[in-house]
This record gives sequence, C-alpha cells and structure tokens, in this order.
Amino acid sequence: MAPPLEAGALSQCNIVVLQREGVAIHAEEVEVLRGECVTLRPPRESDVEAAYAWDRDPELAAWNGRSPISISLSAARRDYLARWEDPSVKTFIMEAEGEPIGMVTLYDFRNGGCELGIKIGPQDLRGKGYATEAVELLILYAFGSLGLEVVRGSTLSHNERMRRVFEKNGFVQVGDGSILSRYDNRRYTELFYERRREN
Repeated sequence: MAPPLEAGALSQCNIVVLQREGVAIHAEEVEVLRGECVTLRPPRESDVEAAYAWDRDPELAAWNGRSPISISLSAARRDYLARWEDPSVKTFIMEAEGEPIGMVTLYDFRNGGCELGIKIGPQDLRGKGYATEAVELLILYAFGSLGLEVVRGSTLSHNERMRRVFEKNGFVQVGDGSILSRYDNRRYTELFYERRREN
C-alpha cells in the first residue's frame, strides 16, 4: 500500500499554469520540497558541475541505457541551463545535509500525468533511501500542487534499486518493452510503471 499523501510538505510551493497553443504547461516556481532526509529545490548555475559529473558516470549511464556524456563542461553548462529554464520540464536538485546528491525531473506532461526521472550522483549514497523519499515528495507535488492524475516512470529490468523505489511508492508495473542500449549496444527489457492518484 502506498503511503498517504500529505499536503504539509508542499507548503512552500507557488504554482503557475501557463497556456500555450492550447496545451497546459506547468511552469512552477518552487522554493523547496522538504522531506526527512532530502530536500528538492530548483537547480542553480552552481549545480552545473555536479550534474556534469553525474552525467559522465558510466554506472549511471548504463542504468539508463545510454553512454556517458562526452561534451565539454562549457557546452554542458549551456545545455543544462537551457533545460532547467524550460517551462515544460520541472527539474529539482536533490540535497542531503545541504549538499547536492542528485537530480529529479518531471516531464512529458500529457493526458493528466507526467513522467518521472531520477538519479543519485555519488555512488556511496545510492541504495540509502534518498530516491524513495524524493519520489514520495514528487508524488505529493504532482498530485497535490499540480493536480495530476498519474505519474509514470520506467527503468531497465536489471535495475533492482529503482524497481524497489517504484514499488515502495505505490507504483504498479503496467508493461514492458525492449530497448537498445546506447551504452553497450545490447538489448534490455524496460519496465513501465505508473502511480495513479487515490480518490
């Protein structure tokens, strides 16, 4: 059973919903989402180097079926800053004890829902429960503040940690498919999950 939704964690959020060409774009201005161990906050320019290091990590890249990024830091800086300002994507930096440890993203807003992406940067902090708490905060935010009906996510079948994160947060596997990894050019099974708002 999924944990109950509580509005208290979202008291710092100010939501703006913009309309562009008939499509609702969620361009939130969020101060922070606070949990017991993690804080989710908007990215800053000072986060670029940490994000760059995470995206160059071969283990993280392999979990996502892609190669580590190979562009220069200055090119990556332009890409990150442009992406972080995109009103159709909501990116948060995950902090623990005041230090950035990962990134979470809500994107592909459609059909009353969105996709969720997450990464924990430092290898020694993976598997410690930070991702589980961050996903819980994002669910509260997506259902409570954004008024969405469903949050979707996916992971490769061998990523046991992410599968547990989804399951602990009440996600249900709704399908699977085959993906060709850009990391090692092998085929893997991708599992699709979703969590629907409880009425």
